[in-house]
Amino acid sequence: MADGYGTLGGPSIDIRELTKDRINFILSDTDLSVANSLRRVMIAEVPTVAIDMVEIETNTTVLADEFIAHRLGMVPIDSRDVEKLRYTRDCTCSQYCPECSVELTMHVKCDDADITRAVTSRDLISFNPSFTPVVQDRNDPGVLLCKLRKGHELKLKCIAKKGVAKEHAKWSPVSGVAFEYDPYNKLRHTHYWFEESEDEW
Repeated sequence: MADGYGTLGGPSIDIRELTKDRINFILSDTDLSVANSLRRVMIAEVPTVAIDMVEIETNTTVLADEFIAHRLGMVPIDSRDVEKLRYTRDCTCSQYCPECSVELTMHVKCDDADITRAVTSRDLISFNPSFTPVVQDRNDPGVLLCKLRKGHELKLKCIAKKGVAKEHAKWSPVSGVAFEYDPYNKLRHTHYWFEESEDEW
C-alpha cells in the first residue's frame, strides 16, 4: 500500500554532487513543505562552534576592538566533533570550561617597516586540536582579520562555544541553502504560454 507519495519507502535523496564544501541532491517522493523544513533545519538548527567571547589585551591596529571581535566571531571553526561539547546552558561551570568551550589565542606583531603584515584566522592557536579555524588546504591563507604596519600589535584570547544559528548567524553551518521545485517541469505542473499565431497579439 502506498503512503500517499507514490512509494512505500517515503522520501528519497539522490546525491548528485558532494564535495568538501558543497552538496547538490534531489529530494523526491515528498511534499514541498518537507523540502523547505529540511532547508530551514540546515540553516538554523545544526549545532556548530563559533567564537563567542573575545578578551583583547593589546590592540594598536587601526581597527577598533569591537570590529575585530565581530570579525573573529564570523570565522568558521571545524565543528565535526561538536557533539563532544556541551551547551554552556547545560554545563555546571560558572562561565566556561573545557567541557563547554574552546580557548583560542592570538599574538601577532609587525616589526618590519617595509611589509604590511596580514593577520588571518591561521594566526589563531586553538587549545583543542579538534576545533581549529577552517582552511581549505595548505595554500589557503585563512580569513583576513586585519593588517598591521610597523609597531602594530594584536594580542587576544577567544572563547568559542557551541550554539545554533537561531541564537546568532555565526553558528550557521552553511553560507546558503536553496531549493528549486521540479526545475525541468517533468511533472508538468507549470504551463508556459506561447504564441500560436500572429492574431494573438
